[in-house]
This record gives sequence, C-alpha cells and structure tokens, in this order.
Amino acid sequence: MSSRVFVGVDIQPGGLYLAALQRSRSHTRLVGLRFETMEDVLEISSRQPNIRDARRFIEGLRRGVDALAGGEERIALSLPDRAGRIYLTSVDTPFKSHQEGVDVLKWRLKSSLPAPPAQVSLDYQVLDKRDDGRQRCIVAAIAKPVLEQYEDLVNEADRHAVQIDFHSLSIYNYYRPRLDLGDEFILVGLEPGLLSIQYVFGHSLCYQRVSEFKADPQRTFHEINRTLVEAYKTFPAMQRCIVLAHVDPEMEADMDKLLTAAFDREIKYLDPSLKRFSDAGNTAGLQPVGSVVAALGAAERMM
Repeated sequence: MSSRVFVGVDIQPGGLYLAALQRSRSHTRLVGLRFETMEDVLEISSRQPNIRDARRFIEGLRRGVDALAGGEERIALSLPDRAGRIYLTSVDTPFKSHQEGVDVLKWRLKSSLPAPPAQVSLDYQVLDKRDDGRQRCIVAAIAKPVLEQYEDLVNEADRHAVQIDFHSLSIYNYYRPRLDLGDEFILVGLEPGLLSIQYVFGHSLCYQRVSEFKADPQRTFHEINRTLVEAYKTFPAMQRCIVLAHVDPEMEADMDKLLTAAFDREIKYLDPSLKRFSDAGNTAGLQPVGSVVAALGAAERMM
C-alpha cells in the first residue's frame, strides 16, 4: 500500500506551480513538479476576487493535481502575498479564547485591514508571551470574497484546501526544517519583481515586508535600503545578524554585489536544489525558483 501524496500549489498571476511529495519512513520523496499556465486568468487583488476565468482555473488545477497525485483530494495553497495582509503586532493581555483573539485583533488592525472587519477572514498565532501578560502575534488577514472564491473553485475542482498560506511564508516553510538557520537571521527572497525580507529572532518571525516592483539592480538596491532603514529603527539587532538569501537562478548574476552592498555584510545564499530529496521524480524541467520552493513548502506543511 503506497503512502499518501501531499500536494502544494503556489498560485501566481502567470499560472499554478504544483509540487507533490511522499513520506517514506524517514525520507521525503519528490513525486513531481508541474506548471499549469494561467495567462489572463488571475488578477491579484486584496479587495476583490482574483480569478477572472473560473472554468480555466478549475480545469488547470484539476489537470495538474491529477497528473501528479491522481485522485488525491487534499491540497495546500500558497497565495500571492498581495492577495491578503500579514501583520506583526503586540497586545497587552492574553486572549480568553481564539475567537476573542480574532475579535480583538480585527478591532486593533481595523484601519489597515484589506476590507471592513466584518468582511475579513483573520487568523493568528501567538509568537511569545511575557510575564506581564503582553503577547506578540503574527496575523494573517484576507478579504472573505477573495478567500471564498479560491476555496469554492478548489472545491469545484473536486479538491479541498486543508492549508492556506502566503507565498513568502511558504518559502520560509521550505527552508526552515531542512537547514540549520540558527535562531536569529534575516531571510531575503529575490524573485523577478518581488522582494521579501523577514527577520527571525528566537525562532519567531519578528518583522516582514514584501514589495512588488519592476526588478532592476538600482531599484532593488533602493527598495532594500528603504526597508532596512525602517526595520533597523525597531530592531537594531538586525544590523548584526546573519543574512540568508533565496535568489531565483535567473537573477543570480546581478545580485551578489548588490546584496552585499545593501546589507553591508557577507550574504549566505541558500541552495534550493531538489537533489536533497531521496528520490527526485519528474520535475518537468522546472528550475527551483521561488514559486517551486513555495509549492514544496506548502506541501510539507501537510506532512
């Protein structure tokens, strides 16, 4: 009897990146990768439904999952960061229940939510608690019409989304369990048109910023500088910690000197090589770009 296949799907404006993994004893096997083009199907927004052509989305998702995992119904979704919002915030007193936490955080963040509080789906995780009761939380928020459209169309494709996360967090999820990242570091993600910077201290995410822009070296340098000036004010220790970077293969030639200059220290580049899996299946010629890494990170969250 074969073990279950876990499928992660990273959703991007250009298409769906799918990854299928299988756990065998202490090893993880890469069943395969696949890309389903979605040109003119998606328009990413945090305020209104993203999918413009429901039929093509359903057909592409069903075709991709069938090719990798047959009739497997459970999948994990990795949504574009711009489809929702991620916040890091502190509250003065503990929550009596999870629902109280949702209500308090909606009220606290109401001015920056992607929609009115009643129209937002919000979840959170407590990162740490202090002796005086103050606690720090990571909060994910998405407008209900956006989330419900994704969930409904996944259901129409005869699948069920059991995990939903954002792209930048899925990349972190991929690297975190397999590399000794330490307990304090900056994780930089550089993909064409996308920059993410995450600061982790004590194994908890303390800061995150994701920016979309037309990528060129000068704009990338200024965007990193602008982000660091803001972040260092709140977290001065970021100026001394190790910097780890995921850089898409097509960008590597331009980014080494740029990142070293922007952070003013040596950069450790993460290897997303798929060779680390015990058995690499059909990769469909896909390179380990951010969307492939995110799809793998999403799949591993279910394992």
